[in-house]
Amino acid sequence: MANRSETRTYNALLTTTLQEYIPTLQDNIFIEEPMLSWFNGKLGKATGKAETPKRVLSGGESILEPILYEANSTVDSYSGAETIDTTLQDGMTNAKFSWSQYSGTVGITGLEKRSNRGKHALINLLGAKTTQLESSLSQRLSTDLWTETTGNGGKNITGVPLHVSATLATGGLAVTDIGATWKSPVEDTTTFSSAGVTKMDNMYNQLRIQGGFPRVIFTTPTIYEKYNASQSGSKRYTNTMVMDAGFLNVTFNEVPVIFDNRCTSGAMYFLDPRHLKWVVHSEADFTMDAAGFQTPIGQDVSMTKILFMGQTTVNNRRRLGYMTNIS
Repeated sequence: MANRSETRTYNALLTTTLQEYIPTLQDNIFIEEPMLSWFNGKLGKATGKAETPKRVLSGGESILEPILYEANSTVDSYSGAETIDTTLQDGMTNAKFSWSQYSGTVGITGLEKRSNRGKHALINLLGAKTTQLESSLSQRLSTDLWTETTGNGGKNITGVPLHVSATLATGGLAVTDIGATWKSPVEDTTTFSSAGVTKMDNMYNQLRIQGGFPRVIFTTPTIYEKYNASQSGSKRYTNTMVMDAGFLNVTFNEVPVIFDNRCTSGAMYFLDPRHLKWVVHSEADFTMDAAGFQTPIGQDVSMTKILFMGQTTVNNRRRLGYMTNIS
């Protein structure tokens, strides 16, 4: 009985200690990965406006994004008692996105427990374990965010290249289902030195004409270097707040260009946080399992889970653009 009581006390201490660390864990997961940092709102003000891609929900079997794909045909001027058009309007649908779930465990064996007596030793041990978990969660999510599939039996989070596409289906809707609204503009580029900046101008202008407003541009380290080299002397500007957040950048039309080493090879993505979202569940935003640390029957270990439930979503693909085949 004493052993069981001691185990419960120890597990409670672990739970309290980790719970106090959770906000730091949540920050650290995003701090080293550019795309994750942007999605989680860490670069919100730094990229020009208060809008951030992050949205928090408390439930729902799936995530619905209302899609407007046709104008309201009843809008018109009229005079006096002239009959007003009351035709019921269609032109709206929903894109539907399934939740994705991720977990990682933190476990301390009986041997580690007995070798690290005292709260200070416990904090150091738990800190090392959570640092390992932070790094693993961050790398896995970042990898999945840059894929064109939802791999692993469709359980993975939807990658940006699948949302920002002129050909691929997302949200249960094919490109041909609702016309131009569900198709991202694309610029096919050859060598950056001969056409890169011109193509960037073309893409930016296309998006602005469609009502988009790119707030960040992601690309590969190689293409970033090429763009940086093209902005010599007085033409080269950086966003200091993005720099302060830990990321090198060179601006384009005041929009920070940031490299992510997981970005699709030969590509550049122009993103608007109003239309590409990072949706998380309020009860599983890299939070500890409600049960805290537990000791499974027959095992000499104290263990808990860190849980995430969320998804990336899109509501207007034609306001998100990309360049491809850049060399």
